[in-house]
Amino acid sequence: MSTKCGTTEPNSFIFSAETKQLLLEMMIPQDYPKASIVCWEGEKCDKFFYLKSGSVKFTKITKKGNPIVMFLYGADDFFGEFDIVDTFPSSYSIETTEESVIGVISKKDIETIMQHDAKFAGDVLRWTSMMRKHSEMKLRDLLLYGKPGALASTLLRMAAMHGVEEDDAVVISRHPSDGELGQLIGAPRETVNRMMNQWRKEGVLTTTGNSIVLHDIDFLKELCHCEGCPAGICRL
Repeated sequence: MSTKCGTTEPNSFIFSAETKQLLLEMMIPQDYPKASIVCWEGEKCDKFFYLKSGSVKFTKITKKGNPIVMFLYGADDFFGEFDIVDTFPSSYSIETTEESVIGVISKKDIETIMQHDAKFAGDVLRWTSMMRKHSEMKLRDLLLYGKPGALASTLLRMAAMHGVEEDDAVVISRHPSDGELGQLIGAPRETVNRMMNQWRKEGVLTTTGNSIVLHDIDFLKELCHCEGCPAGICRL
């Protein structure tokens, strides 16, 4: 029996080949160094984006001034918000986490094609619906089952994205620091450190300098009330 929670893939899979090709033809590639700001929270953004290479993170700042990492996107992902009104400000700041090549697409150009191409419009609506569900699940992680549930869900999503099954465990080759995990769940580094130490003692997981090994997937699923998210949803 597979021990891995799920699998995921770049969110561009939701588009048909024809729609994706149209979007790629519309975009203007731009190079972004690491730690570049693509869009600020509160800024009006009339662009849609495609990650040819590299990665970005979506963050929000709490009242205490601490950043929460809401979403992470990588190569072959589309990202951006389709506003309910033209003047609606961006909900997040978007920052590159490594050197990236990003395709920039005008939202007005997308809207123009949607008015004349029903299949294209349907694909865009399907993508928007999937990303809305992704947002709902992130809020669920943060709000419903406490910090242990949020951390458990984060580890399961990391397993879906990067995990490799070995014997009865799942090895995640990327090992974020406790501080980075804390930013993903809105918790101090010390809180994450305490939970991770407890789970090590209980045999739920082990860690090395560059990997996390999950031994008890069922324990983590119970903590976060895992709903078995499909591809495109089970991701950070």
